[in-house]
Amino acid sequence: MKNLPYRLCCLLSSCLLLSLSPAAAQQVTVTGVVTDSLGAAPLSGVTVHIKGSTTGTGTDAAGKYSLPAPANAVLVFSYVGYRTKEVPVNGKSVLNVSLSSSTSQLQQLVVVGYGTQKARDVSAAITSISTKDFNKGIVTNPVQQIQGKVAGLTITAPGGDPNASPIIRLRGQASLTGGQTPLVVVDGVPLDDPAQVANIPPGDIASYDVLKDASATAIYGSRGANGVIIINTKKGMAGNPVVTYSGYIGIDRVAKHWDMLDAAAWKDAARSIGTPESTIETYDHDADVDWQKAIEQTAFTNNHTLSVSGGTEHFTYHGSVNYINQEGAIINTGRNAVGLNFSANQKALDDRLNIQIGIISTQTNRKYADYNIFTYIASTPPVYPVYNKDGSYFAFQDFEQANAVEHQMRQLNTGKERLTIMTGTIDYDLIPSLKIGATGSLSYFNNQTGFFQPSYPIENNFNNGNQYTEDRNSKKGNLHINYNQTWGKSNFAATLVHEYNDFIYDNFKASGQQFLAEINQNNSLENGNPAYNEINSYKEEYELASFLGRVTYNYNEKYYIEASFRRDGSSKFGSHNRWGNFPSVSAAWRISGESFMENVSWVSDLKIKAGYGVTGNQDAIDAYRSQQLLGSVGRYYDQANQRYPLAYAPSQNPNEDLKWEEKHGMNVGLDFSLFNNRLGGDINVFHDKTKNLLYDYTVPVPPYYVNTILANVGDLTNKGIEIALNGDIVKGQHFTWSANGQITFIKTTVDNLSGTYAGNELTTDDIPGGTAAGRGLSDNPITYLKVGYSPYVFFLPHFVGVDDDGNQLFDDGKGGQVTQGDLDQSMYRYTDPAAKFNYGFGSTLTYDQWGLNFFLRGVSGQKIFDDTRMLISNINRLPGNNVIGEALTNGIKDAQVASDLWLEKASYLRMDNITLSYTFSHISALQSLQLYVSANNLFVITPYKGLDPEIRITGDDLNHTDVTNQAYIDANYGSDGYYPKTRSFSFGVNVSFK
Repeated sequence: MKNLPYRLCCLLSSCLLLSLSPAAAQQVTVTGVVTDSLGAAPLSGVTVHIKGSTTGTGTDAAGKYSLPAPANAVLVFSYVGYRTKEVPVNGKSVLNVSLSSSTSQLQQLVVVGYGTQKARDVSAAITSISTKDFNKGIVTNPVQQIQGKVAGLTITAPGGDPNASPIIRLRGQASLTGGQTPLVVVDGVPLDDPAQVANIPPGDIASYDVLKDASATAIYGSRGANGVIIINTKKGMAGNPVVTYSGYIGIDRVAKHWDMLDAAAWKDAARSIGTPESTIETYDHDADVDWQKAIEQTAFTNNHTLSVSGGTEHFTYHGSVNYINQEGAIINTGRNAVGLNFSANQKALDDRLNIQIGIISTQTNRKYADYNIFTYIASTPPVYPVYNKDGSYFAFQDFEQANAVEHQMRQLNTGKERLTIMTGTIDYDLIPSLKIGATGSLSYFNNQTGFFQPSYPIENNFNNGNQYTEDRNSKKGNLHINYNQTWGKSNFAATLVHEYNDFIYDNFKASGQQFLAEINQNNSLENGNPAYNEINSYKEEYELASFLGRVTYNYNEKYYIEASFRRDGSSKFGSHNRWGNFPSVSAAWRISGESFMENVSWVSDLKIKAGYGVTGNQDAIDAYRSQQLLGSVGRYYDQANQRYPLAYAPSQNPNEDLKWEEKHGMNVGLDFSLFNNRLGGDINVFHDKTKNLLYDYTVPVPPYYVNTILANVGDLTNKGIEIALNGDIVKGQHFTWSANGQITFIKTTVDNLSGTYAGNELTTDDIPGGTAAGRGLSDNPITYLKVGYSPYVFFLPHFVGVDDDGNQLFDDGKGGQVTQGDLDQSMYRYTDPAAKFNYGFGSTLTYDQWGLNFFLRGVSGQKIFDDTRMLISNINRLPGNNVIGEALTNGIKDAQVASDLWLEKASYLRMDNITLSYTFSHISALQSLQLYVSANNLFVITPYKGLDPEIRITGDDLNHTDVTNQAYIDANYGSDGYYPKTRSFSFGVNVSFK
């Protein structure tokens, strides 16, 4: 301490000398232009900051920047998709910088599950999509941002309902009864239910990493059989605070209508089939209503996201608030949501300690459609009015008809969802190559729905209502060790993790009917008829414990090998199979790194890769399916106590041998980048086999308690080819043109549906699938899971025409023809409806500040059974319903039969979205400003005669609802209905403030 004054004097002297130094004192305003590696195209939005400080700026649309800086400073240039570059100022006032292009994104970090890798080092089948490649326009669910962008990934939005979840399938069907949606991981935390992805604000998402093959997804073990979609939200960067706003307003209209008869044509058609004039007059209420349009509206949407981010070299943060209000194109439907997102990263102890925290919280309010109204509008004659002359609703109930407008407007059908995900990670560098840490997360999801249907006297119904609430919560945590070391040309990395997950689900429902005061709706359920009051509740809990490890090695960035192993233990399964093992291995060879490729200048990068892995599907079953369960089976008379207590009996057979389905997958791929990274892409060939398929099989009752048991039997195979390409076609100073596309060929085959359990043979050659809703023989299943065929293969008679009396004729399989009365199933034939391939193509063109982006998506070779068209074209139902004009000319006069007459070709090419934008070159108060107009579903080219060829592709959706219209059956008529697909237009703005 005695030398402290001397040290202070020395320090002050040094500071004085530095302050007098010309280099330290001098300030210069550095200006310049940032371009790509060829120096041709300016880069907009490049972050430029002074190394070691928070002072920075960004380039404008012309790539220009201006930044005051010390003469001896170092400027850091960073941009997504390009290598970060540091440039000394050295007293210069002009610095033009070119950044190394990574069109092939070889330097980009890819999230591979429990860690990251450089894209150039990945040996598995993984596709990454960043913000600049997202689909534009009105996005109702975040995953629609990458719809059609990833080879092998099919995202289907079957209709325009803003409250419906899209169907997601990765590399075909992987289960018979279990969920088939990929695991969705947000910032390292798997969602408890994939449907919760709808509650993630799209504006907060920075990128997606899609893990496709088993060697990549095996790290997720018993949850990775359907693939993995990793969502990475936006994070803060060091520099001055940056405030950004993005928002749009848009309108939606129904894209297509059935060509239904108007009032005059309806009456003429009724007369043409001999309907008495008195009957026509009975139905005629002097109206001319298109009931399709009566339930529609022009729907308005507005979406706003405000965010702020920034920080220092040791602390960064990002926070945002999002609001969306979206009306549905059907009256009295829609949703609105508010979302908050915050993340922060703090470094300490000489940057050896790293602490990350994050929270995502959203609340969504929904107004649902009553899907029965779509049955009503197909069955209501145009001569029925919507309103009486006094403005009240016109009441009726004929056949399946009711006033669709009244039902949708008077019915209460709402939902409220709350999702909160809190995460925290702490990592500590023991030594430069060894890091230890822990991650924990809490997820809370609450869903509340309310329903009330008033009485409709003419329909002779009772009013009824209910309230329902469910909670899906979880606690997740892991301890992890990461090791990374380089020796000369060798690099070795290892990850070890112990993970624990606890899942709790519960629900509660109360309902009643025959309320005296309808004004209370469902808010006083106890005031209904006590005889009809019902209370139901349920709760389950299961645990998943895991041990996993991964090692990677590469030599000279030419030879790669990676292996992983995960061991999962789940409380869902019996004691015999509680633990499962999920190994994987992959390897890659960078051919372009070999000496014999040195003179092949047009090859920028060339890598061949191969992998094998085993994954599971524990989400296919509920928490207690391996156990014997008891349930109430009515009441019995207790003579001693003179009462009627509940009687209980077994409701489920136990199966101690129950285990998860397993998918064994192989993948061989080729990654390439050519012509100085102007053209890039990848090709993957895969072969996956799912074993131990779960299905409820019929068994002899003794010694079992019920006649079905869930058992592991059967196999199915997915094999295919994926091709993805991207390229910069033109890279000029003023004009650029880039394009990307993908095509996927997939063939799924049911190999086996039989096996044994406890010495009993469980065998079947086919499993019934969907049915048609029509008449005749259509009550029988028309699709099957059939050994040797694709899933949901059609089994239908072949229609050959009509006879002189208007009776349908069918091929008898022997060269002859039969009518409906002589038709039997021996004359039916199998037809594969599966698509031969699906594809997407996008392109971006820029000219100075103008930009044009469009994306086309399509499917080739699929067939759809147009059940709705079969039903509403049935002219024999006049005058009780409306019909489409085709019914008057197809010559069919007998009851419709489910035949291949209605199995239509349904290939399509859809203009998914197109966006025209203008980026302002320089506004003094702003860092950047962009305006754009966008259109979604602008057109679709298809031979399909229904409303839209994009329908549900399996019998379940992300919400796990019981959907009766099975794959490839357009069963829009009936209780499932069809919320028509919409066409939307929007105007938006993206702005960043300095």
